[in-house]
Amino acid sequence: VLKNRDNMVSTGWKDIDHKLYGGFNRGELTIFCGQSGAGKSLFLQNLAINWAVLGLNVVYITLELSENLCAMRLDAMTSGYETRDILKNTEDVAMRVKSFQKKHKGTVRLKYMPSGSTTNDIRAYIKEYEIQSGIKVDGILVDYLDLCSPVSVKVSPSDQFIKDKYVSEELRNMAAELNVLFSTASQLNRTSYEEIEFDPSHIAGGISKVNTADNVIGIFTTAAM
Repeated sequence: VLKNRDNMVSTGWKDIDHKLYGGFNRGELTIFCGQSGAGKSLFLQNLAINWAVLGLNVVYITLELSENLCAMRLDAMTSGYETRDILKNTEDVAMRVKSFQKKHKGTVRLKYMPSGSTTNDIRAYIKEYEIQSGIKVDGILVDYLDLCSPVSVKVSPSDQFIKDKYVSEELRNMAAELNVLFSTASQLNRTSYEEIEFDPSHIAGGISKVNTADNVIGIFTTAAM
């Protein structure tokens, strides 16, 4: 079983694939961790494009950033334009995006959902999208875990450890149930700002997410970066 990597899917990043012995598996929970502004959303958006290039159908759910901003970033990644130049070159961007879609069989569906949404909300949307489009979803990216609410228990927003424990477990269960690739992101806490190496104590909400996740990837940014 260990030698059989047929179910593994590349991340599109050679170095990360090497660390993961090939990539991600369906049904796993992967969390990208970083401080505010570290680029968590950009990592997830790049991953969505990478999977589309591989011919996979991806749903990107944003609980924080607007659909317009996410769309501009995705268009920038596929067209080669800087994000700030997208609106100045809409016709050429549209042509390049269409060319990308023709070249690669995969799709990226962008959906805004309000903060506090649950796995049941996500599951219902995925089912509705698959029925309406006739497309089978291969991967789901949720931006981001900390903004989700649990289904199974009512938890005070101040009790982040318990809330994130249930949310992590429910997201992972959903990924396994739907047999999809699944990635999300999480905030690092204030104690991480002076660190040059992260450990579970630096993740907001504590170790509950780390214990549930299959892969946790830290994003390091310095003042110079």
